[in-house]
Amino acid sequence: MPPMKLYLTPTSPYGRIANIARLEKGLGDRVELVWTRTRNPDDPLLGVNPSGRIPFLLLDDSSGDGTSFEDTAVIVEFFDRMAPPLQFARPDFDPAAPAAYWEHRRLEAMARSLLDGVSVWAREVLRPAGEQSPSIIAHERCRAARLAGYFESVIGGAPFIGEINMTQLLLFCVLDMERRLPDFDWRAGRPGLAAWHGRLLTVPSVRDSVPPPGV
Repeated sequence: MPPMKLYLTPTSPYGRIANIARLEKGLGDRVELVWTRTRNPDDPLLGVNPSGRIPFLLLDDSSGDGTSFEDTAVIVEFFDRMAPPLQFARPDFDPAAPAAYWEHRRLEAMARSLLDGVSVWAREVLRPAGEQSPSIIAHERCRAARLAGYFESVIGGAPFIGEINMTQLLLFCVLDMERRLPDFDWRAGRPGLAAWHGRLLTVPSVRDSVPPPGV
């Protein structure tokens, strides 16, 4: 059976979420990484994914029917369900325990909101200076500061300890965007958040998900 192909870009936090999930579930030999560049009219990705969005998972290109998944949450769930439970004795990324389910979902939605907003901010500052919107940048900067402050207050809670889950994947990958958006200063006055981010950096699947040089 040919390996599945996961298309992603080296700068996308959404792509990194999918890659961490791939590694966390031990699927490195079953899911091949294909590094690509978006908004390129000649990108081979467009031949299998008309929308051009990443991450994008091509299940099997041998049939030519384009069997695939687009959307980070869908791809992470698919990886989560691929691994045999008896082989990978760890909780799902989306825990089913009733007592923790809605708290997990609440914080997951807030982490996704932070990631979406910071991504808008990052894309805006990449535009030529004369085309940038100061109001959009200011809005997303303020929203990011408020949400980072909130996560500082809850970072010791159950969704942020133990095995990696979707809430942790979202929050880590948005905080790590400081590497490409220096103005996203979430560390100042938030020692708990900084310590948590540092701990996640030592997790093998997180560490090994860093894009290789030159891609």
